[in-house]
Amino acid sequence: MEKQDFVALLKAFRGRAKQLMRFCQNTTGNRIQSSKLLSALEALATQWFSEIEPVLRSVYSLDEDLLNKYRDLLGEILVLIGGRPSRKLVEDALDPIARSFHVDILVPVQKHQAALSKYPSLDAVLSHAQGLEVDYLREAVDCAELGKRRAAIILGWCAAVNRMHTYVQREGFAKFNRASVEMSAITSSRYKRFNKKYEIQNLSDLRMTVFDGDLLWVLEFMVAIDGNQHERLGICFTMRNTCAHPGEATVSDENVLSFFSDIDSLVFSNPKFAP
Repeated sequence: MEKQDFVALLKAFRGRAKQLMRFCQNTTGNRIQSSKLLSALEALATQWFSEIEPVLRSVYSLDEDLLNKYRDLLGEILVLIGGRPSRKLVEDALDPIARSFHVDILVPVQKHQAALSKYPSLDAVLSHAQGLEVDYLREAVDCAELGKRRAAIILGWCAAVNRMHTYVQREGFAKFNRASVEMSAITSSRYKRFNKKYEIQNLSDLRMTVFDGDLLWVLEFMVAIDGNQHERLGICFTMRNTCAHPGEATVSDENVLSFFSDIDSLVFSNPKFAP
């Protein structure tokens, strides 16, 4: 759903909530007897769970506590309408929705991706890509623009690793193997924990055998990157792993922009990795 369409849906939802609040206030007696009003309350709550909350979570990444606030309120409405509910209890559930929905939900959605306008377009990274990388990065940019941040980061990392693999191929697999052997012999300082000795024969072997974290260590030893660049790329790799495995860590627009900025400057625009 386009952002403008979703904003219109949210405004209509808030309008219905306020309208139902007025209907409840105008109801005579302590309990709601009107089947029409109960059906309208059910439709409001059901729309939240089926059309609104899933989009707010997957596309706009709103605060979990905030979403749970409305989930609880609208869930309570669904429970209450199972009989002839107390008018006051329904009003207590509707009141925060009518009063706070604009600030809590609508405004953050309207402001969403405003941060992106403060930075250069993610398309800029494409100008430094070659061959297979272009397809991965183009798809990554498409995902980012759709709010699929995790997918964008995973695809972006694939493209970056491909460039690093190409560097190793150009330098020679024998050189990469020698570097790993020399590193494994070091018993002190920065490389003392590296203990792998590779015998890579071709690009496929490299892709299937060497973990990305180990690749970064060997590239540092080969002076393709320095220690600071290694640390920054290590953060990018950690972000890739966070995105690839289930968990509650959220990924913001700023995270995506920082990730792409780093792989662009440290890999795709790095003269040492130039194809």
